[in-house]
Amino acid sequence: MNIRIKLIGRYKTIAGQEFIQLDVKEGTTLRHVVDAFVKQYPSVEKDRKFMMVSKNNTFTSVDTPIREGDEITICPPVVSGG
Repeated sequence: MNIRIKLIGRYKTIAGQEFIQLDVKEGTTLRHVVDAFVKQYPSVEKDRKFMMVSKNNTFTSVDTPIREGDEITICPPVVSGG
């Protein structure tokens, strides 16, 4: 199945576009999407544990399964200066 992923912040800059397409198998989880994103853009590897991932505008576990048509967003980690 082909899914569209929205990239936020510096991930958008790294990819050179706001949206990317990934071809994934049925039964794929958000973890698989993150793995595929990191494989395609290795410079984000250091963020892997801290990426914020949402499905249909709701932040959820990376073990959440996805279906065709789901809206997936990947955000870089949020850091605080305080």
